[in-house]
Amino acid sequence: MQPAAPLHVRVERFSRWHALLIGFDLAVALAGVWNAWRWWDAGDALDFPVMAGLSLGVFLMVLTAQVPYWKIRSFTLSHGAQGWQLQQERRQRRLAQVRALSLPGLLLVLGLSDRGREVLPVPSNIAPAIWRELRTRLAL
Repeated sequence: MQPAAPLHVRVERFSRWHALLIGFDLAVALAGVWNAWRWWDAGDALDFPVMAGLSLGVFLMVLTAQVPYWKIRSFTLSHGAQGWQLQQERRQRRLAQVRALSLPGLLLVLGLSDRGREVLPVPSNIAPAIWRELRTRLAL
């Protein structure tokens, strides 16, 4: 069997990824407001501040957990005879156990590197042939 030709995907814009994160933040905020509002309607004056504080705490924990995903930088994802490679700035790392999650307009490539877990958002507005080839190599 002949090895497949190398594939290189360069991603520099993350507007869809940031829109997804904003949507998730809005959903968490809405759930917190709804929770506090339901406790307000219950009429128990002692429980409302506790539940409102808890809702705010959960929202802030979600924002804190998202910090690394907001700071994503442009990257090049490559696949060839040596396997999957990730290049960000001047560092090149091998990726192991590469998987993908398909979302509308976005492909999340998940992999493990020597630095830990890597989450790489690839938008669907790249060249259609590269998009199809990437999905094929990730078995989607």
